[in-house]
Amino acid sequence: MPLRSTLLSVGTFSALAATSLVAGHRPMANAAPLVAQPTAPAPTARVQTREQVDDAIAAAVIGSITRQFDTSDVLVQLGKVDVRPASIQDRQVTGDGRLRIDGQGEWIPFRFAAMYDTASTEVTYPQLELGGGDGKAVAAGSSLATSLDAQVTKALKTEFQSQPVKWTAGAVKATDVGRFVRVDGAGLVDFGADGSTPAQVQGLYDNTSHRWVRVHYELGPGSEWSATTTGIASL
Repeated sequence: MPLRSTLLSVGTFSALAATSLVAGHRPMANAAPLVAQPTAPAPTARVQTREQVDDAIAAAVIGSITRQFDTSDVLVQLGKVDVRPASIQDRQVTGDGRLRIDGQGEWIPFRFAAMYDTASTEVTYPQLELGGGDGKAVAAGSSLATSLDAQVTKALKTEFQSQPVKWTAGAVKATDVGRFVRVDGAGLVDFGADGSTPAQVQGLYDNTSHRWVRVHYELGPGSEWSATTTGIASL
């Protein structure tokens, strides 16, 4: 179920997110429709229903993506998007696109994966991988590495307030993307008596305003995106 290419801003997201799924989500094969349908719906009605579902999913995906950035102006353009049944109620949504922050600078390519709940019309926090080029090693102890460590440590302590947590950075790479620097890194998160786990980190630093607009980490030996960074860079 590929979606139409969609270009939305945070402002237009609010309106689209409120769109009612008049005819519900697209039913799976041989499944009973969620609401009553006319005996012989006109072709235009079927097209409108598909577009409403497309827009609802696109709006939910875009809204969830924009909330990952510490700025109110993120323009997101979805490219190839695929929606597949994951259960009676949920849909697995994957795809790619590009985004621009504060209406300036270059478009930054990305890939994402998320789960869409047809009942609540909400999307889970998407796995988001930014592209933009090949990175160069960042020296440990540099201002960029130190600043990233502080951001990751703050985020971890905010999430795990009831237990000790310590972040130790490993290899870090940085990629210039116009006015921004995309940072990719790995490290170890130590939970004291509860043990430790590897983690991957990705951040986006604004060289103009001198602040982080996104810092995201994933716990575990490796995210599903770890092997796709090179491909995303070429988007």
